[in-house]
Amino acid sequence: MAKSQMAFQFMFLILKRNKFWSKTGISIIEILIVVAIIAIAFVSLFSLSSLSLKASILTKQTIKADFWAQEEIEAIRSFRDRTTWATDGIGSLTMGIDYYPQKTGNPLSWNLATGTETADGFTRKVVFSNVQRDGNGNIVEGGGVNDPQTKKITATVNWQERGVAHQVEIAAYLTNWNK
Repeated sequence: MAKSQMAFQFMFLILKRNKFWSKTGISIIEILIVVAIIAIAFVSLFSLSSLSLKASILTKQTIKADFWAQEEIEAIRSFRDRTTWATDGIGSLTMGIDYYPQKTGNPLSWNLATGTETADGFTRKVVFSNVQRDGNGNIVEGGGVNDPQTKKITATVNWQERGVAHQVEIAAYLTNWNK
């Protein structure tokens, strides 16, 4: 039995128990009030389920974007570990331009290509920047001395969901640990 039919029967029983039932009957206004209450309840439930669905889709996309950004960080670490820092590694890259990791070679290994990568509705990139340190060796945003053995990497993943732009960004520091 449908929920609306059960609700109508329930309201019918309530009105039937009323002592005025036998004298006055059910008026159209009473029926309209019951129908309006049921309609408001259904609209509220549909709105809640729609909002829940939108939130779940956004959460799913955010988790995917976070995975892609973390994969970028791990790919850069792998690239750093198999290259020489200053010769063909991170120390030789141009700071401030877009790169993206790509698998190449046989056996497959991570390399860096300039530009951005778009796949499955996501666009990803990684940008390298120089790191400065203060007199105590702490990383500072400005006013310190450039540390050529440390680079900041910022992995960014962008996507559109229902016409709204979203972004996940992860930053990490890498050092020339072989030195």
